[in-house]
Amino acid sequence: MSLSSPFIKVLSTLLLSTFWLLPATAHSAELNNQAALKGITEIHTLYDIRKSHPKVMLAYLKGIETNYENLLKENVKPNLRIIFISSAVKFITTKPSETVEMEHGEALKGIAIQIQRLIDIGVKMEVCAAATAYFKVDNATLLPGIKPVRSGFISVMGWQAQGYSLVPVY
Repeated sequence: MSLSSPFIKVLSTLLLSTFWLLPATAHSAELNNQAALKGITEIHTLYDIRKSHPKVMLAYLKGIETNYENLLKENVKPNLRIIFISSAVKFITTKPSETVEMEHGEALKGIAIQIQRLIDIGVKMEVCAAATAYFKVDNATLLPGIKPVRSGFISVMGWQAQGYSLVPVY
């Protein structure tokens, strides 16, 4: 059996990529955030999500779950909140527009699953009703567990005034 040149190129690229990942994975057990979290036993964080592409938004939602898990590994109690603002609201409804559904159906399913996972671990979620009105998203069709509020900006201000650190996801 003879191996074709394109096959060898793909195989060598894959092996080389794996080789470069080894040092990172070998030391991952040693990674921590102890310096940043020194003396902290509980943290309050607000993610301001304004992503305009659902696949990217899904990646960040998965990252929030990873942050939650990593905070637990650091022995820090996570209190996490999300506020959806701007065009991100188009991706958190059970009835997206035909165009959004046609172009991003699989990503929307992933977002719905990930939002439920986040709710299940205790992440609280709000959505800006001004944004839902602007993007013609009916608040009655929001994914379960997402609470509409009058203004996403006011929520950002209010949660920060209550001690939540802001993580912008633009």
